[in-house]
Amino acid sequence: MIDVVLQLIRRDVTRGVAGTILLKVGSGGLALAMFSLAAHAMLPDAFGDFATWLSVAQIASVVGLVGQELLLVRFLNEYQVNGQTDLTKGVLLSSLKISSVAMLIAIVAIATAAGLRGEGWALILAMCAFTAVNAGLMLGSQVARSLVGILMGEGNREFFWRVAVVLVLLAVLLGQGRLEPVELFGLIAVAMALGLVAQIVSIARALPNMRDVPARNETSRWRPSALRFWIASILEAANQYFDVILVYWMLDPATAGVYFAASRLANIFAMLSAALYTFAARRLPSLYFSKNQQEFERTLKLMAEVTAVCVISGLLIIWIGAPYLLGLFGPHFAAQHWVLIVLAIGTAFQAAGGPAAAILQLTGHEGQYVPVVAANVVLRLLGFVVLIPWLGVLGAAISATVSLALATIILNVLCRRRTGVDPSILVLACSRSSKAAAYAVRVADTND
Repeated sequence: MIDVVLQLIRRDVTRGVAGTILLKVGSGGLALAMFSLAAHAMLPDAFGDFATWLSVAQIASVVGLVGQELLLVRFLNEYQVNGQTDLTKGVLLSSLKISSVAMLIAIVAIATAAGLRGEGWALILAMCAFTAVNAGLMLGSQVARSLVGILMGEGNREFFWRVAVVLVLLAVLLGQGRLEPVELFGLIAVAMALGLVAQIVSIARALPNMRDVPARNETSRWRPSALRFWIASILEAANQYFDVILVYWMLDPATAGVYFAASRLANIFAMLSAALYTFAARRLPSLYFSKNQQEFERTLKLMAEVTAVCVISGLLIIWIGAPYLLGLFGPHFAAQHWVLIVLAIGTAFQAAGGPAAAILQLTGHEGQYVPVVAANVVLRLLGFVVLIPWLGVLGAAISATVSLALATIILNVLCRRRTGVDPSILVLACSRSSKAAAYAVRVADTND
């Protein structure tokens, strides 16, 4: 067993995946600490209000980017492999212009919605600032990941700014202070803005000298891809954040806070999925477009090995420690530990499916991905309508898990049919079966 582990560690792909997972887990740990401290620093209803408006702002950020963040991942890698600097400049300028205009519209929309709800102007300004900076980090992280590295892209997006927020929240709690949603939104927006500035500087230094290079556009390719990416992003955001809004609307703010906490904890597996997507987006497109099929499949297999270890260990931690993990947010959260367990099963199933969504989107099959995510959203919403009146917040968790599991199965089937590769951990069983069959053939040949 020790030899197997050492062999895994020595592999470059394993180190890359493990490093990305550690970054995501560290970011998730900081997020957990941030939300846990916030829950202790706020009244239950205030935390529920914050969680709900945070979900609204996250969705607005995705809507305002109109798919440009994924468009950059798709085409920057292709143009870099082919050495097409003029198209690289063109897609960067086009994405910045489109996303800037669309974000202004999204910010006006969220401000209008908050105003109609009767929220104060200070909270509206803080939410708008958070929405704008969050969208900037989302877009910048994709560029930084392709041009600089995963640490600069994901570190500034999810890790470094959370350290500052956690330290401030600790100081507030030690001083026995109380926070309101507007203060927390403002604090997060300022910390994220500092990360965005560092990201912009690193990208400017890493970009090749394109001052004298004329920008060339491939609008006929970019527009349909951007539309599909935009729809997919909105549906993914709805999957991740709309649940809390619905629980808030169908039940009450305090219960929405509980569901938010449970979903953030279950995101230990969503972090794994995000880490796989991050690593896949960094490595797989160049292998795919350079037609290096052998290294492409080898990378997927090594990713599956790391994923299997993380999924098994993560499920054990959640199953045993669910009440204690939810108890970090407060005593009344721990009573809903079955909500966390059910949600974790769904996100673990998704993680075990591997980066099927990333492969479909990054290899030009994003049109296959959108209908699956749309069906997932519809099924989840129907489940909420049927199960929440019957089972309460547990019904919401069951609906989320069932819809996520079905979507994962369908995406994996599509990935195998369209790209010819199996991104899930099942590839390990197939690999062992192939080795066993090959060994049996060799034994038979020797006996003959």
